[in-house]
Amino acid sequence: MDSLEKNFRDVENKLEQLQEKLALEEVFSEQANKRFEQNIRAFEKYFPDIYQRFVSYSPQENFQLEVNPDGTGNIIDYDTKVPMYSNTPIEQVKQQVKETLAAPELSRVDFSSVEFIEDTADFLHVRLMNQVGASYNKAKNTLEDNVLVCKAIPSKVIFGIGLGYHLMPLIEETKASYITIFEPNEDYFFASLFCFDWKGYLKKVDEDGSYLYLGIGDSEEDMYQTLYQRAKSIGAFSISNSFFYLHYKSQSIFNLVTKIKNNFHQFFMGWGFFDDALMSVAHSIGVAKKNPNLLNFEDTLPKFVEQYPVFIVANGPSLDNDIEFIKQYKEKVIIVACNSASTALLSHGICPDFHVALERTKETYDLLEAVITEEQRQNINLLVLNVMYPDVLDLFGWSGIALKGSEPGTVLYQLGYYLQTKKLSPTIGFSNPLVGNTALSFFSHLGFSDIYLFGVDNGYVDEEHHHSKSSFYYDEEGNSKLDSIKMGAEFEVDGNFGKKVITEPFLFTGKEQMERLISSFAGKNLQCYNCSDGAKVEGAIPLRSTDIFLEKQSYTKAEIINYIKSNSFKKVDEPLPLEALLAFDVFDKICATMIEILEAPMNNRSDALKNIMTQLRYLFSFKQEEQYLHLYLILEGETLYINSVLLSVLFNFGDEKTIMPFFEEALSHWIEFLKIAPQQYRERWDVLSDHDFIFTESK
Repeated sequence: MDSLEKNFRDVENKLEQLQEKLALEEVFSEQANKRFEQNIRAFEKYFPDIYQRFVSYSPQENFQLEVNPDGTGNIIDYDTKVPMYSNTPIEQVKQQVKETLAAPELSRVDFSSVEFIEDTADFLHVRLMNQVGASYNKAKNTLEDNVLVCKAIPSKVIFGIGLGYHLMPLIEETKASYITIFEPNEDYFFASLFCFDWKGYLKKVDEDGSYLYLGIGDSEEDMYQTLYQRAKSIGAFSISNSFFYLHYKSQSIFNLVTKIKNNFHQFFMGWGFFDDALMSVAHSIGVAKKNPNLLNFEDTLPKFVEQYPVFIVANGPSLDNDIEFIKQYKEKVIIVACNSASTALLSHGICPDFHVALERTKETYDLLEAVITEEQRQNINLLVLNVMYPDVLDLFGWSGIALKGSEPGTVLYQLGYYLQTKKLSPTIGFSNPLVGNTALSFFSHLGFSDIYLFGVDNGYVDEEHHHSKSSFYYDEEGNSKLDSIKMGAEFEVDGNFGKKVITEPFLFTGKEQMERLISSFAGKNLQCYNCSDGAKVEGAIPLRSTDIFLEKQSYTKAEIINYIKSNSFKKVDEPLPLEALLAFDVFDKICATMIEILEAPMNNRSDALKNIMTQLRYLFSFKQEEQYLHLYLILEGETLYINSVLLSVLFNFGDEKTIMPFFEEALSHWIEFLKIAPQQYRERWDVLSDHDFIFTESK
């Protein structure tokens, strides 16, 4: 009887627990559905694209949202197959936030070397960097490193949303100017709409004046590109002083974190600077005065032109292996030489059809005049970007230009072109940092479908063999005449044909830019074959020259080239009115307003950060002003460089009070620059590069 009673009580208890659970689930369901409705309407207001994706979203079959005994939600983790949280997730995340803030993962960039950058070209930019770098080193040598998360910080990057419980404690502990949240699993984010007060969180972000970026369901590559493009568009300061928060572990998040660490150098490359920007304006105006042949985007190539094979030949060391093959087919393909590769080809009796140059300074003119004869140049066609030293166009028998994106000279040219013709003039994308990028961008945008890459190594196996030994870099005995230029620490990457290849940040960026270009043509006719024994380029098919089979063409190479020159490039009927668009007075006002913002009182880091961000956002507002976009771009590069260093001074060392004298000293150099920048613009808008090319013998 006792046993029967015990069994009865057990059944009764289980029924009560089941009833309690059902009642708990009923209450949770009612609250969760109400919360979802409030949240989804908040996303409709702030993020309409996310609203559209999730308003009628259906999760996977293994989606399992549960209720904890305390009435909070929990979810079964897809990787571990167990609940993501404990029975008390609110307390759990508070503890996680506390522990993370006690030993935070911070992105800190060491700018101590900028004090010692050599000013070889008498650039105002270098002198400014030296001055701000000296202030940085004073702070570094005087104060302790700052290893804590401040109450106000430039950037916060959160990996993983889960059910979102950690987001509110984080924003209460530290306010960030830029908040980036990545959640690779769409189902988790969908579940968070039922469990977390997104409406309140988005309202808080808005009230704080923060910028929020959400990456939901993106691949690791897409998430990385989000950070990369943000660094390019609003500056690496938005990532260089970041607090990284890892909410839960997953393979996708691990891959993303690894990719960011391995490629962190890319966030700090390719901004341009003030002197470079003024050169862009002067050169673009100088090029426009020559009424050049401008790449025409209006007409598509006929099939007989589109399918004609194009050999893009760069000067990487593997070119030596394929130069005899190129010689064999020189009359059956269009040969495009990337700058110094022309000397390698000419030394083997191969006259390139097109020569592509990228470096904008007078060095390019001096080099081409010195290493390629007048007779040879008259038989070669030139392709350059609008920011090229203008007289380079006169060196060749025919020359054509395309517009380079994100350049003040380009947007000035585009504005003048539109006012003159009432037509748009697009840019060609991913055309730098290497001349191989320029060549591939040109012929992809021209519309050619079969492009073969030779000597496009983006790296090397032997440091003494950094270019083709047939080029002007080497003497007749094969000894290097010029020192190989390195832009950063070397590292290994996968080779095109399997073996490892040594590269460095500058070359690696060229490789990644090629990958971005090829990806941008996905779904179109472009087929790119990488025949180079160098770094692997994703999207380009590895193909050894011995395996190339070229179909017989119905038209001669001369006919194809004449078609390109006659139809793919157009001249402007009348000179473009660019000088009338310079807007000196507006530039004066921009600089004066930035100074006024920066000179507002500052007592601590929070005040200083507010002034810096207000100044930056004021400048960024001119990105939307088409009439004055070139003025924004004149200041953009210098602003991104200097403010990255300023924020590193502010956050890398000391505490709220002790850092301020060092920061104010660094800031004073930036303010002094802004005071003289308007006069510099007025005096130098038409001053061409005078940076001559001089051979430096290798020791």
